[in-house]
Amino acid sequence: MRTLPTAVLPIFAAAGWIVGRKVPVAPAAPAGHPVAAILGEFGGLNVGEPGLGIECARSDVVFGWSPHEGYEEISEIGDLLETDLACFAEAHNGHQSLYLDREGRVFDVSPVAPGISLVGRSFGEAMERILLGRKGSPLLLPSHDKVYWYGEVLLRGNPQILGIEELRKG
Repeated sequence: MRTLPTAVLPIFAAAGWIVGRKVPVAPAAPAGHPVAAILGEFGGLNVGEPGLGIECARSDVVFGWSPHEGYEEISEIGDLLETDLACFAEAHNGHQSLYLDREGRVFDVSPVAPGISLVGRSFGEAMERILLGRKGSPLLLPSHDKVYWYGEVLLRGNPQILGIEELRKG
C-alpha cells in the first residue's frame, strides 16, 4: 500500500479505493519503475474534485498509464536528475499531467500554464497538495529564464523557485 495522508483518505475512499486494492497495470507501463505499484493500486480511479482549496485550487486526479513523453521539460528533468519519469495521472480536468520519478517525487506539467513544478517529494505529499489545494514548488530549468506561477512570472533568482541543484540534494 502507498502511504496516504489521513486528510485525503476519505477522498480516496469516496472514489472507490480500499486498502489492498489491486488492478491490472498496462503492459506498456515500466515494470521496474515505482509507477507500476501506484497504477496497480490506484489505476482507473478518479479521485477528488476541482474547487476552492487551501492555497490554490484543489484538483481531481485521474489515474491511468500514459506514455506522455511529448513534454521537453520532463525529458530535461529526467536527464538533469539522472532518473526516469513516468506519467501516471492527469489532474485538474486533464490540464495537468503528473509524473513520478524513480525516487518517488511527483512533478506536474501543464500545457495551459507552461512550466513544471515539484508537487511532492513523495506520492502521499503530492496527493495531499493536489487534492486539498496546496501549492508545490516551481522549477526553473537551466534552459529557461522564467517560470509562470499562479499568475506571476518568476525570474531566475526568485527565492520561490526550486532549483535543480536543490532538488538533487534532496
